[in-house]
Amino acid sequence: MKEGKRGALAALFILVLCLGVATGILAARITEARRVSAPVSAPESVETAEPAPEPIPSVSPEDCGHPAYENGVCVLCGHICEHPFHDTEGLCLLCGQRVVHHYPGGLCSCGRTPDLHTTLLPDRFYEPCEQAGSIRSWSYETSVWGRGLPAVVRAGIYLPCGYDPAQRYNVLVLLHGLRSTEESWLTTPLELPDGRFYEMRWIYDRMIEEKIIEPLIIVSASQYLYTQSDNFKSSYEQMAAELQDVILPYVAANFSTYAATGDPDSLILARDHFALGGNSWGSYYTYDTGMCQSLPYFSSFLCFSGDAATAWIVESLESERLRSYPVRLYYSAAGDIDVARKGEEGCFYTVVPLVERLHDGENAFFHICEGGHDWGTWSIEIYNALQFLFP
Repeated sequence: MKEGKRGALAALFILVLCLGVATGILAARITEARRVSAPVSAPESVETAEPAPEPIPSVSPEDCGHPAYENGVCVLCGHICEHPFHDTEGLCLLCGQRVVHHYPGGLCSCGRTPDLHTTLLPDRFYEPCEQAGSIRSWSYETSVWGRGLPAVVRAGIYLPCGYDPAQRYNVLVLLHGLRSTEESWLTTPLELPDGRFYEMRWIYDRMIEEKIIEPLIIVSASQYLYTQSDNFKSSYEQMAAELQDVILPYVAANFSTYAATGDPDSLILARDHFALGGNSWGSYYTYDTGMCQSLPYFSSFLCFSGDAATAWIVESLESERLRSYPVRLYYSAAGDIDVARKGEEGCFYTVVPLVERLHDGENAFFHICEGGHDWGTWSIEIYNALQFLFP
């Protein structure tokens, strides 16, 4: 009986197993049939986007290596070459342009010292230059102090070749000596030892053309007060007032200088770009009307073949009123057989040791050239001094 039950159970297990297999096969066939009979859809198309162009990098001057310059402008970033590095011949190491040397402390950044002459300049400086500046005459009415007489002051103004009102220019005011005029530093015919004649403006033209100096404005003013019947030597006090109240304001108002306007505040703010100089009697005036009375308006002084009261100069420069104004340049010079050599040299070596902010060989220079008390000496020394003059 027990064996019959076991046989029945075995048969039932086999039957269930067969049914499961058959059911699996049937399900697989139905699935395959559905797959075959279903409509075939086209594969979806995938659009491939074009790669975006890489943005052009923006190069700042600080990050640019300035691989090349065209007319002083970097071809990569547009940086304008400011010529900070140049060789002793004056060629910019960045763009190849010729650069003007500057001599703060008597030494250019390239290591070159000023080209100081002790004899007459090369002939070309005493000849007309193709790139010639222009001269304008100017006069204004004033009076002779202490006499109440109407008078006229005259001046000549040199504008460099290519003068551009959109640019700013340094200004040098030059004062003449005895028996000279406002034309002496500009257009008066002067004779060389070999009999040739020249004009001082030719030296300025040539120095600018050859990039020895930057273009500048030169004002040649007269210390004479011209009346209807005579002329009078201006007092130092009056000449100082004429410089501060009339001459500098006129130049600043009518030409492109570093002073925004002709008012005193603007002129004083731009004092590093104004210089005063003179020869002989003009040197006396440079000391007295410039250093002693107009230091807020001028920071540089050129004194050729003159003299002055050294005690007054020292007292003025060291006074509470003027002590805060730096002297950027004090250039003093004379000829070796100049009748004024002793006075000019003595003035320099008396004043410099007694004024704390003057330093021989740094912002104060004394120079001797071959010559006497004449324009040959002053033609050499104006060439020398102009190289130091402006920053």
